[in-house]
Amino acid sequence: MEIDKVLIKRWMAFIALNLFGVFLIYQLRDFIAPFLGAVIFYVLFSDMMDNLTAKRKWKDSRAALLIILLSFIIILIPILVLCYLLYAKISQVINDPTSMVNVLHMFGENIKSITGVEVFSPKNLEGIKASAGNLIPSFLNQLLWTLGNIGIMYFILFYLLMQREKVTLEVNNYLPFDTTNIKILATELKSMTLSNVIGVPAIATIQGTAAGLGYWIFGLSEPVFWGVITAFVSLLPLMGSTLVWVPAGLFLLALGQTWQGVGLLLYGTLVIINIDNVTRFAIQKRFADVHPLITVFGVIIGLDLFGLPGIIFGPLMFSYFVIFIKMYRKVYKVG
Repeated sequence: MEIDKVLIKRWMAFIALNLFGVFLIYQLRDFIAPFLGAVIFYVLFSDMMDNLTAKRKWKDSRAALLIILLSFIIILIPILVLCYLLYAKISQVINDPTSMVNVLHMFGENIKSITGVEVFSPKNLEGIKASAGNLIPSFLNQLLWTLGNIGIMYFILFYLLMQREKVTLEVNNYLPFDTTNIKILATELKSMTLSNVIGVPAIATIQGTAAGLGYWIFGLSEPVFWGVITAFVSLLPLMGSTLVWVPAGLFLLALGQTWQGVGLLLYGTLVIINIDNVTRFAIQKRFADVHPLITVFGVIIGLDLFGLPGIIFGPLMFSYFVIFIKMYRKVYKVG
């Protein structure tokens, strides 16, 4: 009877701890993205940290600050470029909304003359013009939220780098694997992290550059801006870059620029899409072989949980989950 009481108390404590843990995670849900970002940079720069402190005899704080500076430059440059281009475009729309409405009206009329379908009604165009004033406040709010998350991420990253031995020891203590399998797990996790964090942006950059070149060749206005937008949109699953270059080609056709529109559509079909396939194969061969379905479902889950950063975090979490399943089956002889 006494044993039953002990088991009951044990299970009650286990359930209480789990409920309390879920409650804490829910309350801190807005900080999950910065935490994941810090973990990613920790995995990427852990070898560099060890090299600076062990071989070059740097102080931990000095090495950590250098790594934070390097990672800050890596993450800041793309964000600044995108923010500058978006802000310039939004300001242009705010300062002259009538010009945008006129372009959309002309586009709609040309599409209607070709297909008989009314794309933009006068009421829709007025609504677009009226809502243009809300773009700047919404953009600034999102920018401030992003900068706040970046600050929290670096606070966590500094702690991870300064306490890396303690963090490693604690993680190893809680993992249900022996030392050999933990080393295997760490190697696979690092390969997956490199594949997702370096491979995905690299593919997007190459694809955006190729798209921008096509926009310039076929006379689309502001090819650099649309090339950058294509790079970021290419991270989205399924449709990806087609969300930009297909409407751009149709837009040129609607404006009466027939050969440019047809040329851009052919260029997108033959070059932009195939660049994605070729570069993805090369990067997967160089790093870890991430299945396309993991990327697709990971991005879908990540966008729903974290917004735009989920493009990276989603596939990474999905990859980690698959690795843990494989490790569990290997260690405990399941399946």
